[in-house]
Amino acid sequence: MSEPLRLVVVAQEFPFPPNHGGRADVWRRLRALHALGCQIYLVCWCEQGDQPTAEQLAAVHQIVAGLQLTVKRPGLLPNLTRLARMLGGLPSHAAARTLARADADAVIARLRAFGAQAVLLDSPYGGAFARAACAALRVPMFYRSHNIEHRYFAGQAAAATHWRKRLGLNLARWHLERFEQDMMRAAQVCFDISADDIVFWRARGIANNAWLPPLPEAAFDAPGQPAPAADGPELLFLGNLHAPNNVRGVRWLVEQVMPLVWRERPEVALTIAGSAPSDEVRALVAGDSRLRLLANVKDAPGLMASARVLLNPVLSGSGVNVKTLDMLMTERPIVSSRQGVAGLLPELQALCHVAEGPQAFAEGIAGLLGQPRIDQAARLRGRQLFSVQAIAEAMRVMQQGVAAPV
Repeated sequence: MSEPLRLVVVAQEFPFPPNHGGRADVWRRLRALHALGCQIYLVCWCEQGDQPTAEQLAAVHQIVAGLQLTVKRPGLLPNLTRLARMLGGLPSHAAARTLARADADAVIARLRAFGAQAVLLDSPYGGAFARAACAALRVPMFYRSHNIEHRYFAGQAAAATHWRKRLGLNLARWHLERFEQDMMRAAQVCFDISADDIVFWRARGIANNAWLPPLPEAAFDAPGQPAPAADGPELLFLGNLHAPNNVRGVRWLVEQVMPLVWRERPEVALTIAGSAPSDEVRALVAGDSRLRLLANVKDAPGLMASARVLLNPVLSGSGVNVKTLDMLMTERPIVSSRQGVAGLLPELQALCHVAEGPQAFAEGIAGLLGQPRIDQAARLRGRQLFSVQAIAEAMRVMQQGVAAPV
């Protein structure tokens, strides 16, 4: 097809700034589609009180041809409406993203004027609108999974330390497994974040899937400096610092791993960096001068490139850890838990030092501090899997779907 694909992307949240893995995954894919000539109309949601600034809106408008941003309103009436939709069979996060009939009709009219040819549902939660739009516009739907969502929320609930957070995460699982499968079966093709997740879904009868890994930032910008900076972190964990699985991983690293490291190297410092650190994370790093907190880092690739050893201690989750991909784009050695490399091909997992348990993780850190080695040739080969060309192939598949009768 010579004409550019006119694609509606339905995402669960406004993707900028890309300050956690889910947002980064969507934002980088939007950038790649734009670079490949795709015309994008973005439909997404945000929380009241977390609306994007004018500068953030301008950054997104540089990439998309149209934007529908719906603010989720708090209050008794919206909560009752959400509950009614949940009782009708929608999971909680999908119920919060279902537009009223008149609002949906108005958005669909704008999509018709845009000339929409297909809808890409990026995670399931905007699914009610995505399916309505596809039916009204008579265009195919494609789906991009970020996780096995119902298992992801189960893991997050298990990692949460406060009962209210745990209750909310468990409520988010209600109807979710069935809803996920409904969205996948309604799609022409399911682009799956993880090779492991494809195996899971195929065992449940979902056969229309293909692997579409996340893009690292280095797919657009060259990796940082080839050697660690003299004033860079010795040990670095970088990720959002409020998600329960990340907080749990930080606690495990600080309380169980670092005491073992300090027996051999009492002077080594650990830097914990990332967005919106929770009170629990702040308390964890407050008691020892060898623990350092960097909140809301603006240059994450540069910080990783300046470190000596990169760490991924997450113990639960699903899909693919975007942070691990970003680590692989540096020249730094990586120590990761088994979960931190889950969903990656074996040859990519082999590029990290994978350690189970505190003792093995501490030994991996100590060994790489003493001899910070990586297999540069293997790492370069691995990076070829994560380029804009992977998005080009997905766009070609969607163009073929557009050409077929709906």
